[in-house]
Amino acid sequence: MTDQSKGAYLDFGQAYRKAADYCVIQDRCLSEIKLKLKFWNIDKNFIIPIISKLIEEDFLNEKRFAINYAGGKFRMNGWGKLKIAGGLRVRSLSPLQIQQALSVIENEEYAFSLRKLLQKKLKQLGGDSLLNRQKAARFAISRGFEPAHIAAQLRNNEIYDF
Repeated sequence: MTDQSKGAYLDFGQAYRKAADYCVIQDRCLSEIKLKLKFWNIDKNFIIPIISKLIEEDFLNEKRFAINYAGGKFRMNGWGKLKIAGGLRVRSLSPLQIQQALSVIENEEYAFSLRKLLQKKLKQLGGDSLLNRQKAARFAISRGFEPAHIAAQLRNNEIYDF
């Protein structure tokens, strides 16, 4: 790879367009953009102005990123709120932004998703037993669901309707 393809010789306009194109592909957060600009070896004097212009022109919007990240990880990957919040913290989002993102997940939809996850795992494990319930609970915890919600679902008899 040549130095030019990594950004060593890009002027401000070229670097900005490259960053804007990167943001258009999918929503990005500030830490991802900073990391990518450094990876591309963009002149350090351009980084803050590029980021400012990306925010000004709404290519970079952390609130939108957080909401889309939370919704996507919940609906597509079946993640619980704890795992989603951890992913957002790793990306240096503020606690307020994380809370706003998690608030878009409806409580009924969240409980339904957890119930289906537990039902599927219990069926996979061969039915209802104390050991299988413990295994299913550990699995749900690994997916980022809160232990209190898991315990409440496992106490609910609806969970065992296979």
